[in-house]
Amino acid sequence: MAEGREAATETAHTFARFTAFSGSQMKKSKLIPVATLIVSMLSVIPTPARAGESYFYQGTTGFSASFFLLGGEYSLYVNAKRPLKGPYAPESKSCLFGGNFERVSPSHDAMSLGSGITISTIVPHKIGPESLKLAPGLYHLYIPTLTTCDWKFVINSTSQNTAGVAPVQMFKITKGSAEPSPIASVKDRVEFSAQYRTDHDAQLTVTGTVQIINAGKVVQTLPLQLDKIRASGATLLYVDVQWEQSDAKYLGKNSVKFVVQMGPATFTSTGEFTLVE
Repeated sequence: MAEGREAATETAHTFARFTAFSGSQMKKSKLIPVATLIVSMLSVIPTPARAGESYFYQGTTGFSASFFLLGGEYSLYVNAKRPLKGPYAPESKSCLFGGNFERVSPSHDAMSLGSGITISTIVPHKIGPESLKLAPGLYHLYIPTLTTCDWKFVINSTSQNTAGVAPVQMFKITKGSAEPSPIASVKDRVEFSAQYRTDHDAQLTVTGTVQIINAGKVVQTLPLQLDKIRASGATLLYVDVQWEQSDAKYLGKNSVKFVVQMGPATFTSTGEFTLVE
């Protein structure tokens, strides 16, 4: 396997630092073989950072996304308004908006963002900024396909929270786009990533490594890289990996482990994936 990266380009919003388009998140990355030892300086130099969770999505139609929250105190903001599509576009005169924000695991809790709301004036539909206390878990944002308004969804952790690292996710990168996937082939380029936050937003030195584990044994250790998403301010730990045919010996179920040092404290986070031919 090979590892590396070039600087990401961000526009509307990002989740794993992928070049974003309306209603989704993407990134561009250049892979560099590990053997060359040419990796980003961020991967080997400790970086003092004020770190927090943040997810930012926007669009003009239906959309859905899932993401992990570490739990604690958060600020939620939602805005929906008529889109600017020209004087003859029906959406510019009146548009529809609705949506749900819900925890789907380990238990189910739902919050309505609006249901069939018609916006026909310059006054937008807004929620917040609203303070929320949320339990840790997997959350889902759903905007129905009938939505025609220009909408924005933002959720940020606050400085009231303790430090932590979200569960590790794998993203499969294809043709400049990336999608979360639990399965990759020996020809795929992937990224393992997780958001993190420091204790009460403290400015700390953060470093880390990622372990690729097969059959209970660590088969590869790589330096984690750090990034801050410009659109949302979220802080991210990640590594890009290009699977190769020689990795066929790891076919089947594998796991990945982030070992992260934040100041004097050590945190770990894990994920699972399946490698196929």
